[in-house]
Amino acid sequence: TTLAGSHHDIAGRPIMDPSATPPTQFFSDCPDGYSLLQLPGATAPGAKGHTVFAVVQFEYTTRDAKGGKTYGHLPSPIAVLTLDQDKATGALELMRYHPVDAAAAHGLWITCGASLSPWNTHLSSEEYEPDATAIDTNARFRAFSQNLFGDPRRANPYHYGHVPEVTVHPDGTGTLTKHYCLGRISHELVQVMPDRRTVLMGDDATNGGLFMFVADRAAELSAGTLYVARVAQQAGVALDRGGAFDLQWIRLGHATSAEIERLADTLKPADIVDVKTKDPHDAAYTAIPYDGKRQWVKFKPGMDKAAAFLETHRWASTVGGTLAFTKMEGVTLNA
Repeated sequence: TTLAGSHHDIAGRPIMDPSATPPTQFFSDCPDGYSLLQLPGATAPGAKGHTVFAVVQFEYTTRDAKGGKTYGHLPSPIAVLTLDQDKATGALELMRYHPVDAAAAHGLWITCGASLSPWNTHLSSEEYEPDATAIDTNARFRAFSQNLFGDPRRANPYHYGHVPEVTVHPDGTGTLTKHYCLGRISHELVQVMPDRRTVLMGDDATNGGLFMFVADRAAELSAGTLYVARVAQQAGVALDRGGAFDLQWIRLGHATSAEIERLADTLKPADIVDVKTKDPHDAAYTAIPYDGKRQWVKFKPGMDKAAAFLETHRWASTVGGTLAFTKMEGVTLNA
């Protein structure tokens, strides 16, 4: 009765593949980030063993029924699975599939890697954040907006490129909150340190950086301080052994998720930054690497916070961060 990985629009209606005869509902062929967790005292009706839960996010659908490419054209589904785990063998049997509603978070964009937080929630991702300054020529994002909202120009690029968090409930349902204060980058795998406050973030980009977020309070990602690393290679360490690097953390700013969402709701790219793709020969502009190319940027006065949290790649490079990594999808730690 439930189509796993199925795509729905912002109102919860099925998104149909018009290339199929007759049209059929799109469903993802690419499950990606996955978390397996237990909740104290949770027992699903009919369970014979241990009741456990999995959160699974579906990154994209590769093609339509006729073979046309649909990567990034559809909002990413995310679901909670209720599983019955055999006490003797550990085998898992599906009991319930619950689609998580992401409408209040403006839907989800290209959810990739994920991690289980120390407080037992699923930390999702939105990678390849759409360039807000060139959104009119982004056919992929326009298709996404059309499928999600029924309007190719309604989706706001500043609402995507953040960290969604899924909280699982004992009845097998889940709720989603999108955190806007961890920077708007190509989020993939986020890793929370044992202090439950410090978060190192993968940045699956070309000209990406190593970013860190330090939450104001443990186990609460709704407010904190964002940093980018300045990386200096140590001499004398062979690159074929991985090299060694010194890190200096550059503070980008402090914010709450709510205030950055408000900025995303109200600001346009031209309110924050002026971007040139050819050298303007103007000292007011800073040359930066961006997505494998060079750009020249000038930020508007009084827009430091908006720049740090909504134009994070450009701002981080301008203030001295090392934006020299390619597809740094995540980090790990020895706790």
